[in-house]
Amino acid sequence: MILVEKGTIFTVTKGIIKNGSILIGDNGRIKKISKDKIDAKAKKINAKGKLIFPGFIDAHTHLGLYALEGGEESMDGNEMTNPSTPGIRAIDAINPDDPAFKDALSAGITMIFTGPGSGNVIGGQSVIVRTFGKTIEEMVIKNPAGLKCAFGENPKRVYAEKHQLPTTRMGTAKIFRETLAKAKEYVDKKNKKKKPPFNLNMEALLPVMQHKLPLRIHSHRADDILTAVRIAKHEFGLDIVIEHGTDAARIREVLAREKVPVVAGPLLDTSPKAETSSSSFSTPALLDKAGVLTALMTDHPVVPIQCLPLQAGLVAYHGGAGEENALKMITINPARILKIDKKYGSLEEGKVADLSIYSKYPFSSTAKAELVIANGNIVYER
Repeated sequence: MILVEKGTIFTVTKGIIKNGSILIGDNGRIKKISKDKIDAKAKKINAKGKLIFPGFIDAHTHLGLYALEGGEESMDGNEMTNPSTPGIRAIDAINPDDPAFKDALSAGITMIFTGPGSGNVIGGQSVIVRTFGKTIEEMVIKNPAGLKCAFGENPKRVYAEKHQLPTTRMGTAKIFRETLAKAKEYVDKKNKKKKPPFNLNMEALLPVMQHKLPLRIHSHRADDILTAVRIAKHEFGLDIVIEHGTDAARIREVLAREKVPVVAGPLLDTSPKAETSSSSFSTPALLDKAGVLTALMTDHPVVPIQCLPLQAGLVAYHGGAGEENALKMITINPARILKIDKKYGSLEEGKVADLSIYSKYPFSSTAKAELVIANGNIVYER
């Protein structure tokens, strides 16, 4: 067992406990949290004067698929040979030796959502993984965890160069709608006595059609977001999460009414794309105030993974969200969007012991994680 004592505990969901203690059981779960002294035979960590947070969660990255230091040979994020590739799985290409995993731990990030890029209209399955472990099998929390789709400039640009559908937003919508219609037909046939031939792409869409998996839809412009809502939710009744959502604040009342979450960012990106020109630190706060479940992303390697807390600081102090709400956007909110909040995203008794200890509030460039515990074990120590 491990006993972290005398620290200020930011539980996220149950307030702040000063001079508190956390007892971690041998099963990797939080056994007890108290404002009083806990007596236990355990390895003791003195956190006096320190701040204790849940392990941070980045809800949208490509970490491990674009391994740093690997050059072109390690660029495995986009299979840009067919605009509809739902059968592709991120788990098959993630490199656990990507040094960015260590960068993530150094910033107190214990979990990420990582998956294919946005070159294809339907890009493949994403996965939730821990940021430590020798093999991908050790690291996986949930697989698959979402099916990547993309609207807007990226699929248009990729396939215009190939003189192939889609070269317009109409073409993107056509491929998206057509693929979902095929999946619906496949499901109908699977429910009949005479089963259809096995189809890997359609099998990947089964959990989407059965509401076991959301579509994670890359879209920046407000009209692209609304096209995604119209086709996926209204025509096919599917669950979706909007990725990036640069213009999402313009239609925040619609997104709140439709109960569509947004993973916003990356907010430090300076790429000169027309569809990201309205990027603002205030977008997450506006979405949150409107009632949209909102999390933050680095989109690593677009923005380095270790900048997630720094982005949260910009959202808190410059964007108007405040520290408490910005902290939720990298802890409990992504856990809720990823549907793992019963076990992760806050410091509560019974939850998995993922936590980071800082000497100062983590939303600045000078703040460093001093010690990180994940799954009940010390995995990083500065």
